[in-house]
Amino acid sequence: MSAFAVQQDASAHENLNTDVLIVGMGPSGATLANLLGQRGQRVVIVDQAEAIYDKPRAITADQESLRVFQEIGLAEEINACTTPHPGTDFVGLHGQVIKRFYPAPPPEPLAWAPSFMFVQPELEATLRRGLQRYPQVTALTAHTYVHLNQDADAAVATLHRQSDGQSVTVQARYVVAADGATSTIRKQWRAPVEDLAFDEWWVVVDAWIRGPVELPERCVQFCRPSRPGTYIVGPGDLRRWEIKILPGERPEDFQSHEAVWSVLGEFVDTEHLEHCRTAVYRFHALVVETWRQGRVFLMGDAAHQMPPFLGQGLGAGVRDAYNLAWKLDAVLRQRAQPALLDTYGPERKRHVRAVVGHAKNFGLIIGELDVERARQRDAKLEAELQSGAAVTVRQKFIPGLETGLLHHTPEGALGQGAGALCIQPWVRSSADQAWCRLDDLTGGRFTLITTSAELLNAMTETDWAAWQAIDGAVVWIRQDSQQALQIFHPVTPSPKTFQLNERDGLLTDWLAEQGATALLARPDHYVYGLASDLRGLRQRINELTTQGIQTC
Repeated sequence: MSAFAVQQDASAHENLNTDVLIVGMGPSGATLANLLGQRGQRVVIVDQAEAIYDKPRAITADQESLRVFQEIGLAEEINACTTPHPGTDFVGLHGQVIKRFYPAPPPEPLAWAPSFMFVQPELEATLRRGLQRYPQVTALTAHTYVHLNQDADAAVATLHRQSDGQSVTVQARYVVAADGATSTIRKQWRAPVEDLAFDEWWVVVDAWIRGPVELPERCVQFCRPSRPGTYIVGPGDLRRWEIKILPGERPEDFQSHEAVWSVLGEFVDTEHLEHCRTAVYRFHALVVETWRQGRVFLMGDAAHQMPPFLGQGLGAGVRDAYNLAWKLDAVLRQRAQPALLDTYGPERKRHVRAVVGHAKNFGLIIGELDVERARQRDAKLEAELQSGAAVTVRQKFIPGLETGLLHHTPEGALGQGAGALCIQPWVRSSADQAWCRLDDLTGGRFTLITTSAELLNAMTETDWAAWQAIDGAVVWIRQDSQQALQIFHPVTPSPKTFQLNERDGLLTDWLAEQGATALLARPDHYVYGLASDLRGLRQRINELTTQGIQTC
């Protein structure tokens, strides 16, 4: 068995009982298992493969993913094997830059590099090793999901153990299908799928640099009708090309090394490249309509598929995992009504549909085959770039949440600032301490963050008790000249209250721009709502409790 594989012997457990069964041990499934394991939940995670696929697949991710990996204590190890994304130039008919697509410049609002490049087998190996920290997590490789039944109390799944052909039964409170684009579970429940009308065949070629090769410093989108393609700067010596299959060509035409090397030669001198992997993909833009059926949830590629032109495939699955993890944990601990789980699909579907739509639009820009339309495209995009009208920061194409467990006005509109991803500042409590990332102090829980000492001093014991009841942390971001509050927590001293200075002022500035002095952040760090005074804060806390968040 590969050293990458995780296996806990199931031979003595023909019938397993667990809180959550996860089908699929790719990045999104393994992330969810780590998040639930960290929270103390019992998990069984299964994968039909015996070991991790040892070739690169996903290659780009962003700061949100590292923030999630930070919560499960694996970010530093994963980050050590990555390289920052160098940015992407779109080049037109004559090799001229028509669009730029670069990571956001410093300072970094989530305290991680905005985008990064990685090798998927290395990332998956780290996530799987992480599962070994949790004795209540059972990870089974070489087990094939067969079918499941569910009722009001539980779901019962049948697995096929490949080593001896025996069946293993798993009874779970909830089941998560993270079994990829060909998800068996999704097919079995015949979930309807929204097709966003993008369907193209592309050849993906990974290669290692083994000598002097003239290559761009940045990633490049070759927007040329003669042969659209993408060049990606991977970590270390890994490089990738994604090459569009033209009309009249067939996917099977690219099965031989000679055919692949011939088409790759249209983009680069291949003399000093070592062939790593070729895969022919049918790039889709699809979003499943319904992400939940009773006790079963879809996640990752089982719920959505997108062209790779925005580099958001893995990140979308990790966002799914983070959204679902804290909600499953809250319901399993009886800290939230089961109806909270109904917000998972609507929140993630609307978000990912916007991301898939952006990825599709970039694919249409890159893949244009008509020369005249390409000329018109080039003129339009060049003019936008030169005038400053073009959006060049890739993070601006990633929206916030627009629905679900968020503050809404009495008229039903999304409240000011609600749904935004909360900034993670570098903070410290005194000048003699090292700066650290805020999430390392507060963890994955509801958090009240304020810049107003007056608001905190005005809070009554009843206010503090209401916030403590949902296990909320409290953070006062103070200015350097401000002294510690004498009466910071009038109920009882709490390890989840913090008086901190912020290094770069990003969160303080954002609150000021919103006209607020306080925010409530959800456990997945999306802003639930803002407040500018004690009355508004009380209203936000009360809304949380009436929307299904219960007392501990």
